[in-house]
Amino acid sequence: MRGLAGFFGALFTFSRSREAIAVSLSEKMIGRSHSDFEATRKGLVWQRAKPARRPDLIVKPDSVSDVVAALKHARTHGLKVIAKSGGHSIPASFLRDDGMLIDMLGMRDVTVDPENFMATAGPGTWGPSLLHALEPHGLGFPVARGGSVAIGGFLLGGGLGFNPNTWGIACFSVIGADVVTAGGELLTVNAQQHPDIFWAVRGAGPGFFGVVTKYHLRVYPLPGAITTSQYIHPLDEHPRVAAALEQLVPNSDHRLELILLLTGNPDTQAVAAGAPEQVCLVNAVAYGSDEEEARALLEPVANSALGHDPLARKEYEPTNLKILTGETGESFPHGRMATEGVWSNSIAPIIATLSERMRQAVTPVTTVSIRFMGNTRLPGKAAFSLIGSTNILSVLTWQDATDDDKVAGWLRDTMSALEPFSLGHYINNEDVVSYPERNQGSFTPDSWTRLRALRKQYDPDNLFHDYFGV
Repeated sequence: MRGLAGFFGALFTFSRSREAIAVSLSEKMIGRSHSDFEATRKGLVWQRAKPARRPDLIVKPDSVSDVVAALKHARTHGLKVIAKSGGHSIPASFLRDDGMLIDMLGMRDVTVDPENFMATAGPGTWGPSLLHALEPHGLGFPVARGGSVAIGGFLLGGGLGFNPNTWGIACFSVIGADVVTAGGELLTVNAQQHPDIFWAVRGAGPGFFGVVTKYHLRVYPLPGAITTSQYIHPLDEHPRVAAALEQLVPNSDHRLELILLLTGNPDTQAVAAGAPEQVCLVNAVAYGSDEEEARALLEPVANSALGHDPLARKEYEPTNLKILTGETGESFPHGRMATEGVWSNSIAPIIATLSERMRQAVTPVTTVSIRFMGNTRLPGKAAFSLIGSTNILSVLTWQDATDDDKVAGWLRDTMSALEPFSLGHYINNEDVVSYPERNQGSFTPDSWTRLRALRKQYDPDNLFHDYFGV
């Protein structure tokens, strides 16, 4: 009798526990009829261009139990599901008509195991928050270069972060993940456990067939000294800038990061006095073991044509990863935003092409970023499977919705001009809403085929939204 009583007692406790979870979750659900729905829906999108797409239900979990309960609710009520973390997708591909949107921003706990160079972090963890937790232990991680980017979607789509030539694409520092499947099961996936799902976690992007509730990360000793130099030249001198980069990039130490921005002249007073309005701005970041080594890494840049007679220069300035992230969302301009980009193995031809496109810019805030990858060998098998020696990203910011079509036209023409040099796309930067074919174009053919097969295997009833437009 005692055993039977214990059984029913446990059953009663379990029932009460599930009941408590259901009540707790109901308080975290916001339906279309809720007075806060519209403000919440718009708040999911960090930039000012807010799509009109409206899910049926927005859920804000703060525990794994909440996520499991949310998926059960979705299955019971026939709702398709998609999850988001920081909402940094420029086209807001996570915002769908109908179904359930799970906002993972509340799941941001971080733990650090410094002895084993490991950490865990929830998908809603901001990059700067992860750095804050790691820094006291002398550790770092290749988070995104903007403080408003949470790690969830960043890692799921690959993650082009700091020190990429040494630390690599960030998803390859994911050594495991906790994933809730379409069936509501919580799995810990890694190279030994559920390796197919682990393969997909590292780069599948917004078409992933589960909800990541925690990342298990490999973290790294912080460089002893991070030092930057910057050189600004007129846009018309892009051939000289390109020639210098053609020499520097293939010969640079892996601890040196080079980024070229084709952009507006940041010195507005100089522009008012007659200086060029558009410039080539080169940022060089050295990740040295000490100040002397960091300076030595930057000296080839200073001694190149980039260091000869620039409009402006800043050299050998000490910094750290938290400063470089910008700490908060203030690291990005405010306004309506759009981005497009490609991977390429070209330097001078794309700089010439993009310089011509800059002369035809349609917004006052237009920037083309070209990041030079000194290490294009992927360290293992993962869904993230496309990379080149250059990553090109056009970023446009504007204020008036009446300019939307003009901006879209400029981006479309720019992407057409880049097509001869393109290897494919980086899914985290793409407007997959306007161009759904760029989902597939972000993977090798074999990886795309495998992703489609895994989706059928692990989500046979299509509980989760697929890639936008697929």
